[in-house]
Amino acid sequence: MKLYFVGIGPGEPQLITYKAYNILSSVKLLFYPTGGKNSLALKIIENFFNLNDKQLIELYFPMKKSETLKEHWEALSDRIFTFLQESKLGALITLGDPAFYSTSYYLKDFLLKRGIVLEVIPGISSFSATSAKLLSPLTLGEEEAVITIGEKVIKNEELYRKFDSIVVLKCHKFIAPLLAFAQNNNYEVYIGHRVSMPEEALLENPQEIPQENWDYFTLMILRRKK
Repeated sequence: MKLYFVGIGPGEPQLITYKAYNILSSVKLLFYPTGGKNSLALKIIENFFNLNDKQLIELYFPMKKSETLKEHWEALSDRIFTFLQESKLGALITLGDPAFYSTSYYLKDFLLKRGIVLEVIPGISSFSATSAKLLSPLTLGEEEAVITIGEKVIKNEELYRKFDSIVVLKCHKFIAPLLAFAQNNNYEVYIGHRVSMPEEALLENPQEIPQENWDYFTLMILRRKK
């Protein structure tokens, strides 16, 4: 039995890699994540692939601290194992690149314990897509960059101000303090909301706190001024 963890990129179907496209075209068993609402990952690929001939299996990933969810990961792994026993081959889609904050990795050890062979297909990350849209590099020469979440920067400003670039994911609840941090430490500010999706919004050095309804799929890139 084999399962692919497939990164499908930040949202635009054309940013799905060729390898991911080939795998998703060929597998008949497709697992997709939800957080209790409609699956954004499934929505991205449904107009790009023929899903009528696939078996679609929902996996509920609660938005809670992972360390409290061992029994839930165990149950999801059992669910995946049950369907793989018949199909032998399947894919689990995940937004962006599985290497960055992908809940699917919480299942890895449970799946390996069941004898399932795993292969991870990397995808284009949301911050790579944002950097490209803005024509702004994340690092040059000997510059240093860090990828983190909003809460970490606010709680330890002294640590993060040493970096030339700071990529802040899951930043929607910390926009105001992050803008203050950037102003106090000489950073350019770029905000990307649902980059490469139809709802995309990009802001460069906003002078005030945006009033839009930012959500989980909002990021900031802080780039030290030269």
